[in-house]
Amino acid sequence: MGTPYEVGAGVGFIVMFTLPALFLVSLAVRAIWLAWRPAELRAQLVDPELGAPMLAGWLLTLWLGAIVLGAAAFGATHLLASITEFRPMVIGFVQPVFSVAAALFVIACSRPAALGVARIASAIDRSWRARGHTTLLRPTVVIATVGVLAAGTLWLVWSWVNPQLGHLDISAARGPVIGVLAALATHRFARDRRWIARTLTVVAAAAIVLALVTWRTRPTVTLAIWGEMPVAGLLIDGAFDLDAIRDDVSLDVFRPTSQPGASHPDLVLITIDTVRADHTPPYGGRADMPFLAKLADRGAVFQWAFSPSNVTRRSIPSMMTGIQPNRVRGRVVGWALRIDPRHVMVAERLRAAGYETAGFMCCDGFWGEKARTGLSRGLEHLEIERSGTKLAGLARAWIEKREKQPDRRPLFLWMHVLEPHNWSNGGSEPADLETRRRMYDRSLTASDKMLAEVVSAFAKRPPESAPIVIMTADHGEALGDHGEPNHSTDLYNSQIRVPFVVVGPGIRTGHLVETVSLTDLSPTLVELAGFAPPVSDGRSLAPLLTSKRDADDRLGVAFSAMIKDRSNPGGVTSLVVGAWKLIANRGKLELYNIKEDPGENRDLASKLPAKLAELREMLDARENLTRSPFAD
Repeated sequence: MGTPYEVGAGVGFIVMFTLPALFLVSLAVRAIWLAWRPAELRAQLVDPELGAPMLAGWLLTLWLGAIVLGAAAFGATHLLASITEFRPMVIGFVQPVFSVAAALFVIACSRPAALGVARIASAIDRSWRARGHTTLLRPTVVIATVGVLAAGTLWLVWSWVNPQLGHLDISAARGPVIGVLAALATHRFARDRRWIARTLTVVAAAAIVLALVTWRTRPTVTLAIWGEMPVAGLLIDGAFDLDAIRDDVSLDVFRPTSQPGASHPDLVLITIDTVRADHTPPYGGRADMPFLAKLADRGAVFQWAFSPSNVTRRSIPSMMTGIQPNRVRGRVVGWALRIDPRHVMVAERLRAAGYETAGFMCCDGFWGEKARTGLSRGLEHLEIERSGTKLAGLARAWIEKREKQPDRRPLFLWMHVLEPHNWSNGGSEPADLETRRRMYDRSLTASDKMLAEVVSAFAKRPPESAPIVIMTADHGEALGDHGEPNHSTDLYNSQIRVPFVVVGPGIRTGHLVETVSLTDLSPTLVELAGFAPPVSDGRSLAPLLTSKRDADDRLGVAFSAMIKDRSNPGGVTSLVVGAWKLIANRGKLELYNIKEDPGENRDLASKLPAKLAELREMLDARENLTRSPFAD
């Protein structure tokens, strides 16, 4: 956080909501402690003369029972996932049956198991003591031994599971764990606990007051705490309606400046999930996409367009805000990113400028009301449907109905379809690369029909009033390139080079060699709509598209980043400048001439140190850009 004030307010939000919960937990723990009667239990489990065989029996039984219960829960979940193709509702109902059955089995076996282990331990201990040694079953030795066994078991399980999980971000737990350890240490070693308790009470009360004042008088600080402090943000999410705070902001704030004499054409944006450029016809690909090929023949094709990242939750927010991916603020929810409410979506700018805005989107996890990602802000009419075919049909029906209405406002329509992301149709993915690529190409063909369905709804218009149509993608798919089966793993061209085709009245035709980033999309849309583009990390490509300037291979720059979150290790960035591409992968630098080597098979980092240093300096500037995205 930026200031002590913000830190204090963040602590206040945490204290405000965790103190009642901790109080209830403490009551429950105390009740359980008293019910177990630890003094009596100790007398039953510990024999002052012969050690503690029953303590050993019960602790080892708990250890073994935990292993059995964990293995049953894991096995059941894994089995159900494979049988049901991981349908959460089915697993949610059936998996507890397995877990409860395993728990009942463990409980039923616990007493005989504890007695059996105790007898074995006693026999071993008697043999040991018969040789003149003291007992092996002292309580401290028993507890330490079982503790080592439990820690070793956790380490073995984690060593096996972790490589299969991939990256798992547990940084949000760091603060609470430190807090618990500090509390235990204070309770154990403090000389005057009452003085510490009183001091902490005063500090907590002051922090709560500060948090309440911040919520009422400084909403931007509240939003900043939400975005930057995971635990406080989670608690704020549950107590306050951030969207309501955001909705209080007038659309007038987002209205872009009109350009004198500019027209306000309709804009149709089609984003197709997981499309790599080199599989599509405009880029020499073999996928059967006749409609996209037709559009490309009539419009502009950006030959070297790159997505801001290799996952949807990082690319789409950057595309729709014009902010480079490492500066977009938000919190991961499910597979999506709930963006900081201070970010402004391009649909909000266009709606504020008088456009009618509509979205036809897949899926609920990104655009639904429950996800509350903020990606749908500014869309007056919103339809959510998983099937791309149905979604395109809904969009076409809505457009055709709208076409019959007089005095229509300018239109911004955005459709996002998912089919290429699920190119295996939920089945197992074949190991054979050629088969994988054929299956993937078939999903592109299906997406082409959806694209045609929507754009053809405007077919009755005269050419001069046709909408400007933009087709692009949020990221690509590896399909075995560089040893990766899918995406979200690296920043080679297979995962971030995407199609970018623009067609419509006043749009030039032909292939444009200038490198572009999809972070440029938001300012480009605003300027194509007839307004001055907002200040952003992207640059408007409208002058290039409308022939007000020529393409310049030296101008284009595309920055991409893998952002660390709970399922992505992050630490990888790339920069494309003209023909040159630099990839920084956790300290390792790779340099490619992508015009001569689009597959990125020949690393030139060691052969061209001057070019490497030049791009490294430019990449560092992008990586280290610390200016707040909300400063402008």
